[in-house]
Amino acid sequence: MRSPVAVSSPSAIALSRRSRPSPADAARDPPAAPCRHGRRGDGRGHERPARPPRLLAGAHAELRGRGEQRRDRAGAPGGRASWVSLLGDDPLGDLIARELRAEGVAVHAPLRSGRPTGIMHKHRRTTGMTTVSFWRAGSAASRLTPADVPDALLATADVVHLTGILAGLGPDSLACAQDTARRARAVGARVSFDVNHRTALWRGRDAGAAYRDLAAAADVLFAGEEEAAILVGAGTPGELAERLRALGPREVVIKRGAAGAFADDGCDRLDLPAVAVDAVDTVGAGDAFVAGYLSLRPEEAPLAERLRRAVAAGAFACLSSGDWEGAPTAAELARLGEEEGVLR
Repeated sequence: MRSPVAVSSPSAIALSRRSRPSPADAARDPPAAPCRHGRRGDGRGHERPARPPRLLAGAHAELRGRGEQRRDRAGAPGGRASWVSLLGDDPLGDLIARELRAEGVAVHAPLRSGRPTGIMHKHRRTTGMTTVSFWRAGSAASRLTPADVPDALLATADVVHLTGILAGLGPDSLACAQDTARRARAVGARVSFDVNHRTALWRGRDAGAAYRDLAAAADVLFAGEEEAAILVGAGTPGELAERLRALGPREVVIKRGAAGAFADDGCDRLDLPAVAVDAVDTVGAGDAFVAGYLSLRPEEAPLAERLRRAVAAGAFACLSSGDWEGAPTAAELARLGEEEGVLR
């Protein structure tokens, strides 16, 4: 029995299992979620400050998980998910593992003493601007290597989902992403890659070359317009998709933020507008977008249906505060756009 595997989190590998063979889901935070609020490209709706913003006295702080989706949400309806990473032997690592397990995710993340669990800080100083800062350097997960991704888990995978964040954490993490893609293809899994570029992770290194290598190993490629240009130069969505497909992936999805999304699977090409929503929080919408797209296998649904689900899932996620808390179930997706009311 095969299962979908998502290698998605900044420094983690998530695996989800289904009762049916062949490809399925994955999820990770992309830079251009299909909401009509915010900006295109990496950091849409967010601003990368020179240093993290000051904390106000009495500010409320919460711990939020990143990159994973509840197993019955749009990303894995009826499926099972596993998550592979390294966690610090600290309270934050304990909390992450506990919360993922509470969401039905099987956690494969050994604790590493002497290395902390990485942290993301999201700060909303005004109603329209959010700043996001990361503390990943030297974290336990930044030392993820190919040996940390068991062959036995890949052998049960339908889809392995990788992101450019994992690749950007350092040489070991890049080798892990490349090796995981190679081994996944070798055992018949479908590989998905979301560029998800973070400039700060690649200073002094060639991100484009690494991304092209991973794109060549992928079956499905996700990228924002600015991200796609890192791989193949600037162009229209159609031109970008064509050039990206020439690298190797059979399917390419260009995430265009407020303008929607463009997809090309070699047979069909589709430009879909975004769903208009009153966005509460756009962080995490990209995770939902990718999960929604991958939750339908090509043999199950045509390109148009998969892209519609992706756009709807991304828009739905914008309606709640938090990175994954607003990710919809498959049943909830059908309610997007309904007139407001009370369901009893």
